[in-house]
Amino acid sequence: MKIIITLFTFILIFSNAQASENQLTAIGNGVKSKLMKTISTSTDKHKFPAIYVYNTQKQQFLSKQDAEIYLLTLDDRPIWPKVTSHWTKETSQFSTTNEILSKTLPMLKLDKQYLILYDNLPAPMLEQFKAMDPELKLKDSTLKSVLSSLDNSRSYTTY
Repeated sequence: MKIIITLFTFILIFSNAQASENQLTAIGNGVKSKLMKTISTSTDKHKFPAIYVYNTQKQQFLSKQDAEIYLLTLDDRPIWPKVTSHWTKETSQFSTTNEILSKTLPMLKLDKQYLILYDNLPAPMLEQFKAMDPELKLKDSTLKSVLSSLDNSRSYTTY
């Protein structure tokens, strides 16, 4: 009986560790701003919601087109193409390395092939903009669901 309880406890701990590995991590607006200052040469304000995909092995951001192609392979829900085409942003002005990211933002883990930043809207704003885009909450929840299920990516949100 003791072995069964120990085994059950181990399974619970392991399954919780696995689940938390793929969860989205909210970094907050301050860390997001620091990240954007670190990677972007542009002084323009970045529009959000936005998705940025960084390849940690090649140490470069995927172009808008390459990020969309990659993201489209992740889900087949009807709303998914809208999310990827409208929210994936151009990254031609972005440049960084794993070393710079590690030194500047040590809370970011670069242990998976991709680092994905979803610069999202806070919950109250999702509700405010509902009249402008009735599918906004669905898009947000779909994206969060997909990103939290990825094994080859470490995903971060602003909020």
